[in-house]
Amino acid sequence: MNVHRWGALLVFTVVCYAQQTESAHFSGIAINTTNPDKPVAAQLELSLGSPRCTFTVYPPLSGSGPCKVSAHESSTGKTVIVSDGPPVIVWTGTIKGNLFSGTYDIASLQQKGSFYLAFARTPPAQPNPPAPPAGRIPNPPRSSCSPAIESSIDGDFEGWSGSTIFKLENGQIWQQAEYDYDYEYDFDPDVTIYQTASGCRMKVEGDDETILVKRLK
Repeated sequence: MNVHRWGALLVFTVVCYAQQTESAHFSGIAINTTNPDKPVAAQLELSLGSPRCTFTVYPPLSGSGPCKVSAHESSTGKTVIVSDGPPVIVWTGTIKGNLFSGTYDIASLQQKGSFYLAFARTPPAQPNPPAPPAGRIPNPPRSSCSPAIESSIDGDFEGWSGSTIFKLENGQIWQQAEYDYDYEYDFDPDVTIYQTASGCRMKVEGDDETILVKRLK
């Protein structure tokens, strides 16, 4: 299934999840930017179903809980989701292709940040899924990008095409792990590489697209 059909599934799920549509799962990253000099990143998951949705925010951030879609514009893809937390979080973003990204705001704590979510999978129906123990959030499996990696491209960045190699200023070397083409020029842009259900995904500052990557060094 191509990216446009995944995007259509995301839009359809957001708009119609309350009408007994199949549930869908999205995985990505949340970055708390309240202190711009010390951003904090954590894995983030969103499950959309019927009649409500659920956010799971992993340590070191918090805010897991049920949520609901409060607004959606089909023409622009702009979507607002409010999660009950605690604390209550307002997620405001735009759907583009298979990516749902934007910003979040926690008014009660005067905190804010950004988020990036990509379609992960449509999970099988589970009539009685086991609930995690109260007050505990299961830790995500560790991998080469869990916890998330924050660094910068070492030198020129010109997007990706086929099997592009990315050298980071922290000494790591990553390679494009899925076929895709995206051109975006920048010099030393910040990058975040985070865990998703399909593998490690890289987000480059200033580029709306993301790409699956694998670590070479």
